[in-house]
Amino acid sequence: MELRLKSVGTLDIAHTLSVLSIHSLPAQEEIDTRTAEVHRILRIKDTLVDVYLRLDDSGISVIHDAPASLVPRLQATIDHWFGLTQDTATAYASFSDLAGFKELSEAYPNLRLISYPDPFEALATTVIGQQVSLAAARTLAGRYVEHLGEEHPSGLRAFPTARATASLSRGEIQSIIRCPLARATTLHTVSTWSQDCGQDLVHQPTEFLSQLLSLRGVGPWTRDYMALRGLRDPQIFLDSDLVVRRALKNLAMPDFSSSSLPADSKYLATLLLWAYDAEKR
Repeated sequence: MELRLKSVGTLDIAHTLSVLSIHSLPAQEEIDTRTAEVHRILRIKDTLVDVYLRLDDSGISVIHDAPASLVPRLQATIDHWFGLTQDTATAYASFSDLAGFKELSEAYPNLRLISYPDPFEALATTVIGQQVSLAAARTLAGRYVEHLGEEHPSGLRAFPTARATASLSRGEIQSIIRCPLARATTLHTVSTWSQDCGQDLVHQPTEFLSQLLSLRGVGPWTRDYMALRGLRDPQIFLDSDLVVRRALKNLAMPDFSSSSLPADSKYLATLLLWAYDAEKR
């Protein structure tokens, strides 16, 4: 079956593929940057759905095998993942007179927040990526998916579920991912919480984030990163993020305060700084 999803405004294909590639896990998806295509297995209401996405500057064309009853949920999942219906025009306009960000917004005019298809995937990968480089996080998450992800006939694997992760001991998780026991413990903790109640709180972000922060091993950066890339909170500026700090320093803005940013545009400031840093690296 085919599905066409249009974006509000221009979809920056190069930026989108770059973000996907940075976090891509070989066992989970295939990305062809030449044709702007992504092959991925998504779990939609406990059904594995095989999807092929082709990106262009006005949206995404989707070939999938989801039953008709799951198509609306599939569409909502992809929209959340890529932020297709998010109108970024207002956020960009708010930077027109803001020194530093005015120039960044002109240099990167069509950025949008790329999230994750599923809240638990966002949460688990955020925990796995605590205090390590992106390359190290990909390695750890790759082992996680390879060992715990349900295999699809295509050969790709779906992202592991909270239930599958919580069913293991901390030591078993550590052995699979080959990470410090503290990291495995946190992953087990958030998986158990997600299974028990977290997944039901996704549409109550304040309570979700409050409970998340109360879990052992979860700090402000994890909460804020999850709020931004997992829950798509537009009011998050990741001032504790090392990449954001590095970009501000290189832009001669080390003392910049997010209080000068319009509340619903803070997410875009983070994206602009990430894009600037990626280009300069």
